[in-house]
Amino acid sequence: MNRRELGALGEALALRYMQERGFALLAKNYRALRCEIDLVLRDGKTIVFAEVKTRAASSAYGLGREAVTTAKQRNIAKAAAAYLAAYSLYDACVRFDVLEVDAVNNLVTHIPGAFTL
Repeated sequence: MNRRELGALGEALALRYMQERGFALLAKNYRALRCEIDLVLRDGKTIVFAEVKTRAASSAYGLGREAVTTAKQRNIAKAAAAYLAAYSLYDACVRFDVLEVDAVNNLVTHIPGAFTL
C-alpha cells in the first residue's frame, strides 16, 4: 500500500469513527489558498477542522500529532478561515482536532482541541 492509499484508508476510518459519535461531515479534503483540511465536521454548533494522521505501524514515524507542526497548523487555519468565509460562518464556534489512525489495528485516537490559534 502506497502513502496515498494509506492516507485514504486512514481518512475513511477517521470519518466513520467520527460519524459513529454523532459528528456530521461538512467537507472532505477541503482545499483553499494552497492548503488542505482533511475533514470539516459539525459537532453540535461547533465547526471542527480535523487533521488525520495515519500510521501503518505504531512506531514508524512517531505519533501522528507530532506531525502537526506549527507550520501545518497555520496552513489548516488559513484554509479554515477561507471555509468559514465561503459559507458566511463568521460567528461560528471553531475547534481544531487531530485524529491519529493506526491502520494496522484499525484504531482511531481523537484529540479534540489539539491546537488553538
